[in-house]
Amino acid sequence: MARSASDVTWLIGDTPLVELAAIAPPGVRLFGKLEAWNPSGSNKDRAALAMIRHAERHGYLRPGGTIVECSSGDLGLAIAMVGGRLGYPVVLTMPEFQPESRLAMLRALGATVTETPAAEGMRGAMVRAEQIAKATDGGVCLQAFTNRANAAAHADTTAREIWRDTDGRVNAVVVPVATGGTAAGCAEFFRGRGVAVVGVEPASSAVLSGRPAGSHDIPGLGAGFVPDILDPGELTEVLQVSDADAAEGVRALARREGLLLGPASGAVAHAAVSLARRPAHAGATIVAVLPDRAERYLEHKSMRRGI
Repeated sequence: MARSASDVTWLIGDTPLVELAAIAPPGVRLFGKLEAWNPSGSNKDRAALAMIRHAERHGYLRPGGTIVECSSGDLGLAIAMVGGRLGYPVVLTMPEFQPESRLAMLRALGATVTETPAAEGMRGAMVRAEQIAKATDGGVCLQAFTNRANAAAHADTTAREIWRDTDGRVNAVVVPVATGGTAAGCAEFFRGRGVAVVGVEPASSAVLSGRPAGSHDIPGLGAGFVPDILDPGELTEVLQVSDADAAEGVRALARREGLLLGPASGAVAHAAVSLARRPAHAGATIVAVLPDRAERYLEHKSMRRGI
């Protein structure tokens, strides 16, 4: 069939840009890159596919091997989807007390879920993932926070698509920071092209800005430490967004733009509008990378406040 994809992985990437005219300040063109249009619903599909293919090419992941990774959200779903489709068992570690709906989705995709103590956070889940990989014959831990294939995926696809779809006329790109892949990849691609790359992190856990890690309610944003693959100095600046402002961003996207997106998207949208209001950006074209969809986060406080 001429218009069909060979499998679900072929549907990853080439996500659309939509103009956010209803929330953009006057005189600025603001676009959202809808990463929720990826098959599992987030920008993490790009990283999952790239890291798995990289592990295959370099002989780390062989037929019959097992993929192991820590993730409490979108990355886990992406790895479960891609890994399962490519024929690999997937084991995911994550801090305990995750929403049952998310666990159900992961199990529906065939993933095995191991929960770790909540007090240990994502670092504890990372350690457990490494332990499981070492104890599993053919086990491979993808290590998204340190894996350069994560960043390369976004340099090769996300950033390149933005450049192509704006005809090279973009002035600033606003990106979420979690594993650091989207931010690092965009910073690499746009270096030397005169495009500002602005990261977004939770205000109460602004580690990229040199502040202590803390709790926040913006899932999909902020791991509580600086990812190894990201040098914050490569970003033009980093904006901090509060839980309440992320929720307001979700509400604005839903009610004014007709887009049901998740809390990280709300945070990026809020940051992008704040950036667009600056006099220095009068007449600019700004692209906000909106990483997630709403449905899997409806139980979170940020979403209940937002929609």
